[in-house]
Amino acid sequence: MRFPARYRIRGKDEPVPLLTAHIHANKTFYLVYGVDDETRNPDWLAEIFEWLSCGHEVGRTARDSIGRFPFSDSVFSRQGISPRQPHAMLMMSWLESLLRCGGSSQGLPKAPSPVPGVEHFVICSHDVDFLYTGKLSSLLRLCKNLAISIWPYRSWSFFVWNLRQILAVVAGRRIGEYLRPLHEASREYDFQSTVFVVSNRAHRRDPNYRIEDVARQLAVGVSPGFSVGLHGSYTSSIEAGDLASEARAIESSLATKPLGNRQHWLRFGDHEQFFRTLEDAGFLYDSTLGFSETPGFRNGACFAFPPYDFKNERPYPFLEIPLVLMDGNVEADSRSSGEKADAIANEVLESSRRWGWGGISALWHNPIEPVQVPESINSIFWDCVRNQRAHQEKWISADEFLRLSLKRYQDAGLLLGARIDA
Repeated sequence: MRFPARYRIRGKDEPVPLLTAHIHANKTFYLVYGVDDETRNPDWLAEIFEWLSCGHEVGRTARDSIGRFPFSDSVFSRQGISPRQPHAMLMMSWLESLLRCGGSSQGLPKAPSPVPGVEHFVICSHDVDFLYTGKLSSLLRLCKNLAISIWPYRSWSFFVWNLRQILAVVAGRRIGEYLRPLHEASREYDFQSTVFVVSNRAHRRDPNYRIEDVARQLAVGVSPGFSVGLHGSYTSSIEAGDLASEARAIESSLATKPLGNRQHWLRFGDHEQFFRTLEDAGFLYDSTLGFSETPGFRNGACFAFPPYDFKNERPYPFLEIPLVLMDGNVEADSRSSGEKADAIANEVLESSRRWGWGGISALWHNPIEPVQVPESINSIFWDCVRNQRAHQEKWISADEFLRLSLKRYQDAGLLLGARIDA
């Protein structure tokens, strides 16, 4: 069996050429290196590697006002490619079909789950960007929401809810004290979550709380079924290049060591520098790689994978759990495209269910109250967790996902030094 070798080493800042479309098994594959003239096959490994290493972002210098790589400059936007399809997973399925059938079949097999009885895993998460710390901070947040409800949300229901809550806060209601009710709901609907917490409030764009002042509220993150991850602060990656001290602050305040991270605002600069900072902090996972503007598979992956360390020619010793779905990006995509928000979310989830066994992350900041997004967006979260059984799916914490799947990665020679406490 002949495997084409079409990979070409590019300069550090040399961009990927325009992708070419190729049809196989009635699916469109987007290729960096095209197909071999003789066999009409791609270099599967090279194409998978380009997706997982974010090769299509190399050489792109545009940044938004936050400092993030914008979706508008992505290969998806520039070439009209849907981010709702897991393009790397499709390449892997094509290769698996060839290995099984020797090219005699045009099927695209699904990757099997490592856990009997569960077909698909979603890592459920909540970035703690706002908590109740007092009347003033709550009133400021609600007033900000009134402006957001007019533009960009244009949501009358969001406006009315926040207006009513201003009166409720004045009367003594504690808006944003949602973690305990969330944990109680998790027992009712049988899901687990990871709570990502900022431990260093050093910038005006960091959350409204200091970890030592809300440790009692955050203690829910170390209760059964939940786990705590670091929400790297606004300046932690680009300016400071330090996540280790922020992780230690969580361990000191909450008496739990965070195993992973997600950047606040999904903000980081250079991939290589960011991944090095994650490794230096000793994390076993990160879940930052997603777009704030639209859901989908930024790396083409509907599975967790170790990023590649180009400097040392090896995989990094941690997993990247793709952030494919978020309350904010579902709302933004629905508003810009005119599509129904629940249909967008379902398309992304169904793409992952169709081709793989999961290892993707979904983020709803506060599904208990419509503080971050309108209630109609929060209802998507509750529909998903209620319908887990219908899809043979489990929504679990990142720590639980590592516990269940680590052996599969280690059997493949990855994350060999990682250990998860029982």
